[in-house]
Amino acid sequence: MKTVESVPLEMPEFRSEAEEALWWDQHQEVIADLLVKHGRRGAVPTKSISVRLPVTDIERARRLGEKRGMGYQTVIKSLLHEALKRESKIA
Repeated sequence: MKTVESVPLEMPEFRSEAEEALWWDQHQEVIADLLVKHGRRGAVPTKSISVRLPVTDIERARRLGEKRGMGYQTVIKSLLHEALKRESKIA
């Protein structure tokens, strides 16, 4: 695995979110090195769950995912994460 400190990181200019997502997907070692460098020793633990959602919501997430260059499950997970973070500030 390459380290970020050994090679200066030069971020390219991206023409779209999809292009940026592809770059990050192809450079996952950069993400891992940044997490270690900034004190996160590994990914946040996760647990698989099953959730039933209306088909219309899944289709909406698919369309959003296509625009953002990511899968619909990632879109749903990020929206849920942001909503939980926002609601915990209110409560």
